[in-house]
Amino acid sequence: MLKRLPESLALAAAAWSACGAASAHGLIQDPPSRNWFCGAVTKPDHSGSAAQHPECAQAFASDPSGGYNFMSVLTHTRGRTAATPLPKNVCGFDSESWKGGATPWDTAMNWPTSKMSAGRNKITWNILWGPHFDDTEEFRYWITKPGFVFSPNKPLAWSDFEPAPFCTLKYNDKNPTANPDVVAAKGTHQFHTYCTVPARSGRHVIYGEWGRLPPTLERFHGCADVVFDASGTPAPKLEARIAAMPDVKEIAGEGSLLLDGSGSVGTGLSYKWTINAPNPGLYSFENSAAAITRLNFTAPAAAGTVQVSLQVTGADGTSSASKSFTHKPVNTSRWTDLGALASAGRTLQAGDKVQLRLVLSNGQDRYLPAAPLSITAANAGASTWPLALARAVNAAGGSVRVGVLSGTQITPTAHATANRVYAAGSDIASAHVQVRGVAAPLTASYTVTNDWNSGYCATIKVTNHGASVANWSVSMPVQGTVNQVWNAVHTQSGSQLKLSGPPWNLGLAAGASFTQAGFCADK
Repeated sequence: MLKRLPESLALAAAAWSACGAASAHGLIQDPPSRNWFCGAVTKPDHSGSAAQHPECAQAFASDPSGGYNFMSVLTHTRGRTAATPLPKNVCGFDSESWKGGATPWDTAMNWPTSKMSAGRNKITWNILWGPHFDDTEEFRYWITKPGFVFSPNKPLAWSDFEPAPFCTLKYNDKNPTANPDVVAAKGTHQFHTYCTVPARSGRHVIYGEWGRLPPTLERFHGCADVVFDASGTPAPKLEARIAAMPDVKEIAGEGSLLLDGSGSVGTGLSYKWTINAPNPGLYSFENSAAAITRLNFTAPAAAGTVQVSLQVTGADGTSSASKSFTHKPVNTSRWTDLGALASAGRTLQAGDKVQLRLVLSNGQDRYLPAAPLSITAANAGASTWPLALARAVNAAGGSVRVGVLSGTQITPTAHATANRVYAAGSDIASAHVQVRGVAAPLTASYTVTNDWNSGYCATIKVTNHGASVANWSVSMPVQGTVNQVWNAVHTQSGSQLKLSGPPWNLGLAAGASFTQAGFCADK
């Protein structure tokens, strides 16, 4: 069976990844991590009823493109036990994919939570995106201190966490059953790890790492926000479970599949079914909020992997499970559909560099074209750069083509979303559009200086990254309603605070920062 990454989980991407030559990708699925809630489930282009977690819009506000790279929060380090000094950002660990900056999951906001109890718990990693088991070395988990008080207005700090991990688990794929607390579920592309979670009450955060052996030495990082029972007593077990009837690994053409989540464990459960596929328009649920539903599908033009996910929510929190199968056309096709080149129209900027990044089945990365396509004013449009990139990829030859499939021919077209990525053979697991953007000449950030129950005050830092003097005018996401700003002109629209310099200090020199500004806000 061919394993393929669903488009809506991978191909809408635009953030530049600085991964090494060999890459696997993954994140904590259960209890749901920040990048599972806001990334795998709710994406930057979801809004209204499509947004299962509307609060994710705040996480993506300053980096919507990066929100599609939720599976690539990684470094080539030994992680927290070896880093000196520790990085500034906790959940992203100053990820290389964000060039050492903050990821969307480092945003200070009121994150979705799931319930947890002290004692033995299962923590599941989903590594569907270029799965790698043979060089996995270990898993490590830390938890916030007993006196931790969560604030939606302050980023997490290492001082919030216990200095030592509460759980360290080793794994050796040559003897995969040697450690019973690590279960490699290769059929579902998951690792199930079992840890004894210390007693806590109220809201806390678990920070986790999945580490791989040299020479790759990749390490993935993430945070899960959890709420403990106030009494500290164990909560009833909660687990999402999926059964398919018939239980198949491959389907063909047009038809339907009965999906049963009634075997899920928990009390007072509600159900939410979602689909991730190269072409989501081919699939529909008869009732996406029922324990048992039917998935109807029409015939695809090429083979592809479909992933069905079930999220159950009950009195004891949230749990999720997924099931994958290959969907093939009735007639034999040499092509496998890896998804849309772009799932939504997006205009690029002159100076951007664009490539198609392929993750091979053995975890290696390959880029097409070998030299990134340079975006100019002539091909930056939402319907022009996909055509230019498709032509550049196809010109390289090989087993990958980009365009519109008709019969056996794949032809690029000038369209924002019509071009798709196809592969011949089974050596390519997934594909991602990678855009290295032009650095914004002006950026703004704030640091909370005083925080209280009903509000807070913060200082503002504006930096000119350009090569010449600039009259500064920037915007940034903030928490709450701003009621006072000093040394800057401002307006607020939702969570966005727009700022410009006062009349006597509009000019900001190249490379300089302006820090004599700040604001106070109500939460």
